Amino acid sequence: MSEIERVRAEPDLVVTALQQKFLEADAMGEPVIRVDPDGEADLFVHEDGFEQSDEGVDIRPERFVGDDLDLPDPDADLDDEAIEALGERLGSEVRPALKNEVDLNADRDEAEHIVPVDYASNDP
Repeated sequence: MSEIERVRAEPDLVVTALQQKFLEADAMGEPVIRVDPDGEADLFVHEDGFEQSDEGVDIRPERFVGDDLDLPDPDADLDDEAIEALGERLGSEVRPALKNEVDLNADRDEAEHIVPVDYASNDP
């Protein structure tokens, strides 16, 4: 596989993956951002638990946001009010918290490999 030098992602992709992970976690599986060998990012859901892809790199969506965005434990038992508040926060606080670089090996047992992230605009 060629080495990924840069990740290209839509901000809404990260928001959607985080919403699925924290608000709809029991519904489908674990959502990740899959980065293909060309650096293009897309949403992928692991239905049977997280494992790396043979066709790129799978990165948990929280790796794309800074530590300032206080996210709950994915297994936390949130009440309806907390879920609603988290949904509002994810909709408004993720874009400003997006990191300009990501460690491709953050979810693999390999040495750190930080690359820049280019976020495409979602504006019409």
